Amino acid sequence: MSFEGERVISGDELAERIATAESSHLLGGAFERVPILSIWDALTVEYERFDRFVLERDMARIERYYRARGFYSARARAARVQRMGGPDKEGRVRVRIVVSEGDPVKVASVDLQWRDWTLEKGRDIARPVTEAKDQLKIGERLDEEQYEEIKKALLRVLTDRGFAYATVEGHVDVDLVKNEARVRYTIELGPECTFGKVYLKGLGEIPEAPVRTAIGIEEGERFSTAVLADAEQALADFGVFGAVAVKPELAPPGQPRNPVVPVTFSVEPAALRAVRLGGGAEVGSRVEAHLVAGWEDRNFLGGLRRFNIEARPGVVFYPVEFSTLFGELKDDFRLLPEIQIRSELRQPGAIERRTAAVLRGSFKLYCPQTGEFCTKPDDDPDAGEGESGNAADPPQEKAEHSIVGYREYVGSIGLERPFLKSDLNAALLYNVQLNSPFTYNSAPLPVGFGTIFIPYLQATVSYDRRLNRAGKPDRLSPHHGYYVSLDAQLAGYLEADTALARALVGPTAVREKRFHDARDIRLQPEFRAYLPVSRRWTLGFRLMTGWLIPTNSDLQYGEASFDPTRCDAGASAEERARCGADLQLMQFRGFFSGGATSNRGYGFNEVGPHARVPSPTARGGTNAAAEAPLIPIGGRQLWEASLELRIPLGESFGTVIFADAGDVKRGFGLFRSGAQRPHVSAGVGLRYTTPVGPLRFDVGYRVPCLQVLGKCTPGEAGWPDDERTPEALLDVLPIAVNLAIGEAF
Repeated sequence: MSFEGERVISGDELAERIATAESSHLLGGAFERVPILSIWDALTVEYERFDRFVLERDMARIERYYRARGFYSARARAARVQRMGGPDKEGRVRVRIVVSEGDPVKVASVDLQWRDWTLEKGRDIARPVTEAKDQLKIGERLDEEQYEEIKKALLRVLTDRGFAYATVEGHVDVDLVKNEARVRYTIELGPECTFGKVYLKGLGEIPEAPVRTAIGIEEGERFSTAVLADAEQALADFGVFGAVAVKPELAPPGQPRNPVVPVTFSVEPAALRAVRLGGGAEVGSRVEAHLVAGWEDRNFLGGLRRFNIEARPGVVFYPVEFSTLFGELKDDFRLLPEIQIRSELRQPGAIERRTAAVLRGSFKLYCPQTGEFCTKPDDDPDAGEGESGNAADPPQEKAEHSIVGYREYVGSIGLERPFLKSDLNAALLYNVQLNSPFTYNSAPLPVGFGTIFIPYLQATVSYDRRLNRAGKPDRLSPHHGYYVSLDAQLAGYLEADTALARALVGPTAVREKRFHDARDIRLQPEFRAYLPVSRRWTLGFRLMTGWLIPTNSDLQYGEASFDPTRCDAGASAEERARCGADLQLMQFRGFFSGGATSNRGYGFNEVGPHARVPSPTARGGTNAAAEAPLIPIGGRQLWEASLELRIPLGESFGTVIFADAGDVKRGFGLFRSGAQRPHVSAGVGLRYTTPVGPLRFDVGYRVPCLQVLGKCTPGEAGWPDDERTPEALLDVLPIAVNLAIGEAF
């Protein structure tokens, strides 16, 4: 289907307003004749049936839409229906609609007319009413939608300022000879009103006191629809109501207008308690399986307190990876148990009616994916050879590799509050994190590894204006809008931190510094934008950066001059201790990149600085560092950028075309010193809509010559020493496969 003659109103815009629609093929039918891919096209195509009578009514719809957009002389002149020839085109037609827009009608004047104006009534409404009226610009094309929106804006100005019975009538005089329109809004204020009693209906077992506190309307206060909207949002933020309706009890038409307006809030409670059971698995740089069990009470001990607790036990199949998933199990195979228990208590109405106090706690026993100690090290290429390179020398017993896990305790307390209809959210939290390392096997802990103590003050701010096609908030599948956030952390600066350290790790450990503590500033801003490129297609963009600024006087972890030879068995105990502290602290405070939610052309944490860190339990030797595997060591600065075109393929399926880039650096600056490394990847993905978000399958391809600029083959001469050659699918293809729930951003 196509349109001819349109100039101002696009054909896509007209197509959205009529019932006749063209059949929808993936990428406009580009794969319809491609072998194998044509099957995908056939499965996703949505055929539309042609109806001549519907098309006739659509001609009138087009003219009516043009009139609403200010083209009063527009005509839909003809609709040409042409049968398409060819053996594969039977039963298909091409529809061409010819339109004549004509000249638009422009606004010549916008006037206000008052029925009961007095100086006393108009003391604080004259200016906002004039500002609302002036949004309809003289000389611009008359648009019915804008005309109606201004009528609503004028009424909202009045009802926000106490005039509950205010009315606004609009009238437009159109001169078709001059193509001019004169607009007049007639306003009746009515009496100035105050709030009366507030009634609550449908609470059921929900306590009334916290609900009234959240509403916050006092009898005798000046009437305002803005206050009512804020109260309605406050009730929705509780998360215990399936529906909330607010009704000012105004006098019926023809009856005396009572200036005291009672208000009724009608609510429908949702389920207050829920049990969650489930499970999951991960196959990639490691293989694991887990269960999930949780319980939530949204009226815990009364007062609408929300309490939830969740347990996630699991097991890691060490050292199995995706590439060795179907191989033979070796002698070093073992099952590594993991468990995570977390809980949260939220108290509404703390300090004031919309501020919530939050208390969180968690315990986690796990083997971290960052670092080298939860993955099997590469085999020693020289194992079994003598000093001369022959196999005649007696074999030396290889030291067992440490499999390091952590017992992690985290506690948080703070305040959270929404603003601006909950689009803006802010939180201030004090967090304490304690990580105690252990080994899953009989090998000792690496030298320098000890308890990690990270106390930090955290401030988070986010502004979310992501909307769907209907203009309603939608965080899962936005069609337009934007999202901005900032996570700022200040670690180790409060006087209470030392007292907490004494209580948690003991005064002797604090005095003798037998643990590592973080002292730094960590900032991570993020920006996302969504632009509609057609009525169904969406272009998404994401940019995220991060800065870590350590300020420890005795340990500047994350230094650009990190020397992995300090970890060698032949180094001094002091140097090995500093190396272990650096690896540990950066594991929890540094930045890493690569994976399903960052750069999809790489595996987990494959982007960023790497170093050949010798195994702390390996035998010493001059080549220990050179033979050690490259592992991610984290960085102080991060940048990531993503561009994604989202294309729906019906009600449940969709596809995306994406490009990702990013890098992690240990130094500060726009780029790394030496070769620049944008790590550009591009790819395609599939989406399937589920109740908890889209199930996505992405395949990312690392674009040659755009990983390290000037180098087109990983590992070639001049390839940076700290740049790891990423894993290749089947040891051949430079791609990464990602399967996850939820969009990448």
